[in-house]
Amino acid sequence: MVGTVDPLLAEFVWFGTATLRRRAHGAAGPNTCPTRIAPYSSTAATVHQVCRDSDCLGIMHDIYARVLDRLEQLGQSLAMVAERPGYARRVVGSQVADFEREARVRRGLPAKPTRNDGIAGRVNDALAEQDEAAWLRTLFRMMRGYACRDGRVSAAWPVDAWSGEKSAHDGVLRVIGTSTAQAELMTNIRTVLEVAGRVAGEAWVNDSILQPLRTCMVPLDDKHEQAAASQAPVADVVTINEFRRRFRRLTVAGLPTETALRQSSMEVLGAEPRCAVGDVFDDLLLLAEVQTQPMP
Repeated sequence: MVGTVDPLLAEFVWFGTATLRRRAHGAAGPNTCPTRIAPYSSTAATVHQVCRDSDCLGIMHDIYARVLDRLEQLGQSLAMVAERPGYARRVVGSQVADFEREARVRRGLPAKPTRNDGIAGRVNDALAEQDEAAWLRTLFRMMRGYACRDGRVSAAWPVDAWSGEKSAHDGVLRVIGTSTAQAELMTNIRTVLEVAGRVAGEAWVNDSILQPLRTCMVPLDDKHEQAAASQAPVADVVTINEFRRRFRRLTVAGLPTETALRQSSMEVLGAEPRCAVGDVFDDLLLLAEVQTQPMP
């Protein structure tokens, strides 16, 4: 990079481009960046050769130059970076977003896949006439964003993650990974695609959702997969553990399993369950049976 580099801005840009740089590493090999200290941010910063050989360092240079141009357009000097760090980070974020939009356009994808005007607006209007309209409109936005997102490792819809999103949306207990929850989400997805195809046409659905879903993928190594699998949301873990405790307490007290399920759901989530106990926790049913057996 030619000229004097502002160390603080370099740090903001380095960490603001972490996702872009990780994708660049993934395209060339392991999906991790070995450079831990932001280049140009201190005398201790050393750039790993892998970052030089991939697009990692080049992405940082590109975004840094874009930020400088943007600050100049706004009539701001580099002194602003230290004076208003939050504003500087927002400028970095806007330039990263522009970079990603331009990359999508070069691949023939929508620049702003989650915008809700135009054709997407008409689809949203049609979804408003369906049952669970608010959720289906949210799902429609997530489907478009997911399909056009770089760095995906699968061409399948993330129904388990979206089960959690739907539970957060309506407060209904759904246990991630069960066939019942997955079938429910797939039904919702099919409804969105059917309505979108009817309103916007099958060609639009294919170009905006299905084709990007099948093509925008990169591989991840085993270590990344293991790390991702072990990072369950803390709130979900707490909720499920509390549900288990209450279910066990009620079944030990002699309540039928379905009654215990309903009461546990109402106490923990404040909503009626939409599934049978056997669709939620097989191990809870087994535990209930063992606990109700007489001692030998």
